[in-house]
Formats: sequence, C-alpha cells, structure tokens
Amino acid sequence: MLVLHVLKGLHAAGIEALALQLIAHSPAGVHSELLNVDGRQQQLAGAFETLLQSGQLQALHQWSRCDRLWLAWRSYRLCRRRRPDALLIYPCNRPMLWLALGARLAGVRRVAVTVQNTAPPDPTGLRRWQLLLRWFQRLGVLVVPCTRAIATSLQPLPRGMCLGAVIPNGCDSPMIAERAAAVRARRPPGDDRRLLMVARLDPIKDQATLLRAFAVARLAGWQLHLVGDGEDRTRLETLALEQGLDPAQVFLGRRADIPELLGLADLFAFSTTAAEGFGIALIEAMAAGLPVLASDVPACREVLQDGAGGELLPAGDVPAWSQRLTQLLASEPERQQLAQRALALAPQYDIRHCAKRWYELLVS
Repeated sequence: MLVLHVLKGLHAAGIEALALQLIAHSPAGVHSELLNVDGRQQQLAGAFETLLQSGQLQALHQWSRCDRLWLAWRSYRLCRRRRPDALLIYPCNRPMLWLALGARLAGVRRVAVTVQNTAPPDPTGLRRWQLLLRWFQRLGVLVVPCTRAIATSLQPLPRGMCLGAVIPNGCDSPMIAERAAAVRARRPPGDDRRLLMVARLDPIKDQATLLRAFAVARLAGWQLHLVGDGEDRTRLETLALEQGLDPAQVFLGRRADIPELLGLADLFAFSTTAAEGFGIALIEAMAAGLPVLASDVPACREVLQDGAGGELLPAGDVPAWSQRLTQLLASEPERQQLAQRALALAPQYDIRHCAKRWYELLVS
C-alpha cells in the first residue's frame, strides 16, 4: 500500500513534526511518499532526507508554489503516475481543496485532512472554516480533528456535515525519554535550573504572559529559555528587555535538539491562547518526565486530561502564573510530584498509538 503525505512547506512546526513521526512509524506493508507543494520552505528538509536515506520514505516530491487549477492538474498527474492508495493532507486550507480535487479525479480512493487548530471564535471566521470543511467533504475528503476542542469549536455543524473521529497527536515517547535522561545524567552539580517553553513565536501562543510572570517570580540560579521562532520574536524580545531579561539568554531560536533541551530543563511551561489546537510540545515534555504547567484552554485541558498530567493555570493571568512559578521554582518536591503525574500520562500519547489509528483509517 502506498500513502502520499502532503505538506505545504517543510516548516519546523507541528504538522511537519507529525508527518515525520507518522512516516517513520508506518506499519509493515505500507510505503510512504511525501509531496511538498511549496519548495521554498526547507527548514526540516534534512529530517525528511534522513527518512529518505533510511528507506522509510520512498520518494520526496518537491514543487514550486502553485495553486488552483494548476495545483489540481499537477496533483492529478502525480497521482496517475504514482498510484497512491491514500493521501494524508496535513495543512487544512483552501489550496489543499484543489490538490484533493486532482487526487480524486485520478482515482485515489481514500483522502483525509488533519485539522490542528480551533476555528475562529467570530461568526464570520467560523462560517469560512465550515465552508472550507464542507468543500472537503463534497470532494470525499475525511476531515480529522486532533482534539475534541477543535471539533467543539466547529459547532454547530451545518446540516449534512460530519467530522471524522478525533485522532490525538503523538510523539516518540521512549526516544524522547532516553535522550532527555542521558543529558540529565550528565548535568553537573550546581547546574543552573531552567524553565523551558517550546513553541512558535506567533499570536496563537502567549509567551508574553510567561515572560512577565518569570520576571516577577525568578530566583537566583534560574533561567528562562524560549525555543522557537516566528513573527512575534521582535515584539517578545522587546518585552523581555522591558522586564529586565536578556533576550540573548532567553531566546534560543529554532532548535533540532528538543529532547536534549528537555533533559536540561527542570520545569516546562506552555502559555498559550484558546486558539491552541493541541500542543505537541506538551506531550514531549511529559515524555521527558518534566513537571508541566499549561494555560487552562480547551486543547491543553484535553491533552492534560483536566490536570491529570500537569497543572492548568488561567490563560493570560500574569499574577496567577507568577504566584505559582514562585512556589515551584523554590520547591523541588512539588516539581517532582508534577513530574510523576506527567510520566504517568505520557504513554497514552506515544506515536505508535497515533500511527496505528491513522493507518487503520487510511487502509480501511
């Protein structure tokens, strides 16, 4: 069986990380190829090339940016030539409608698209999302949300419209745990403590609350590290300076060694907004055995199972975040208790469970 995975750019972001993991953990008898419809974006090209060299990825097709009928035509030609049994489309947006149209005209029998973010809360934005998903459904594309929070945000669904069952995202829990533990074991006595957040620097996230809260709560020997890059970096660096923090120490940029950074950390924070769709960084932190704090928004509440795997704090509430950080930075026993809760929940998000459900869906 051949599955064609579709991305729009090889960005260093959540859906690209999911694609890497699903390709790497495809079951026996399933062959994977990748189509990147925007060859200008190559941040994760090396990771996909590694899969290609190992044989886990059979082919990597990279196109210059295209849209509408030209995208549909190229999709049709590729699918006629390669004859995939199924397509898994990761970005849920308008151009992918044209790609799906070409694939269906070429006879691809099973096409699915992931939905990784909640719908806009305003009525106009919601209607646009619902219209997009209705067109996917008309093309015979199964729409699959990664959280119930996303499915709920799309309600009420128009008559006749339906969604696929929720398939939570996953990560390679054993690999992350092993790499984080190896680094943790080498940390010297008296090493600085680190509060870590991993997320894109864009408006969907809320690093600003964490910056302000840490500036109030920080203790000697503690550092704040923000991993990621994006359009909000300049604004956040300015805010860090205003809070008396050194941007050169706080902002680590885009990194490929996340498990090792988790091993160097002592507390993980995920300050985000209600637009959050899942938060793969949360489950990676849990797999590494870190105590986890997160914003009390629907997606984080769901991933942490109402606080079973970490502590939920009011979104955007700087006093609440600073108060809890003050307690946790000073108390290793409390951090250890939170870490045990995270470890207990982490196996549920192993990528093998996620991959099994996706490939069962695609081969049915």
